[in-house]
Amino acid sequence: MNKKKTFPKKKAEVNTGVLEPVEAEVDFKVPPMPKKTNPFVDPSFGKKSEKPSLYRLITGKKNKFTKRTQYPVVYMIRAEDIIYDPIKQVNRKIRYIPGEASIYEDEQKKDAKVKAPIIFNEGVLVVNNQNPTLKAYLDNCNSNKNNPNRMKDRTAVFELVNKSTNAKQVIQKEMKEIDAMSLALKMPINKLIGYAKVLGVNVNKSTEEIRYDMKILAKKSPSSFIAGLDDPMTSIKEVIINAEDYAIIKIERNRVSWKKGDQLNLICHVPVGVNAIEHFANYCLQEDGERVFEEMKKQIERFNS
Repeated sequence: MNKKKTFPKKKAEVNTGVLEPVEAEVDFKVPPMPKKTNPFVDPSFGKKSEKPSLYRLITGKKNKFTKRTQYPVVYMIRAEDIIYDPIKQVNRKIRYIPGEASIYEDEQKKDAKVKAPIIFNEGVLVVNNQNPTLKAYLDNCNSNKNNPNRMKDRTAVFELVNKSTNAKQVIQKEMKEIDAMSLALKMPINKLIGYAKVLGVNVNKSTEEIRYDMKILAKKSPSSFIAGLDDPMTSIKEVIINAEDYAIIKIERNRVSWKKGDQLNLICHVPVGVNAIEHFANYCLQEDGERVFEEMKKQIERFNS
């Protein structure tokens, strides 16, 4: 029998677990995905638009029935002016001409002409942000009270109304009113009556009525009401008024005198057209008046003791 030839078997490759080195990629980054766009979304959506500017006439007539300020139905200002340019430090002519990009005459077309005046209706003029030329003219002309470069010999006609500033001022005023009215309602009775006399309030009535009148004054002029409490002149005037009530002195239109029975001894004269109490209070601050003031206080204390 023929024997089959046998060949040596190939050795199986053994995986040793050792990998050949592979060159690593340097700073590999995932490329950004392209942004999806929505063709149905308006590109201006979500953008904050500028609010229009509001200009208001400064003067008007107050209606005695409604207590509101009334303005002319139509008020016109010129659409051209000569202003001071703080950058170039020269006087320049400005004009408002619709369609022109600049308000300066030397930057406008040679044949451009002013067509009409600028009109305020019922005292106000609203300028949208789509009309920057008109806004630039109003901000820079001499009629604008808020223009820091306004020529002082020109009369201011209108002002820019800043709503946020106005709201802040209203809040501050209301807080001042609350503080002043609170003082009027909580003030000790002696101090209340003394201050009421200085302010010209009738004190010949109940405490509640006096407090009510003082509260009205506090609301009407809160800053003056609060300031008056801390003013040294207030306490001086209070002493003067009490001295007159106790017949220690006599205050006349042209003079202030000591009063003793029917006898009057001159303390000081009062100039023509000057308030007698105001003048005498100032006199009491002077060297001669200090002795008079101290004497009045002593005599008042005797009445109260």
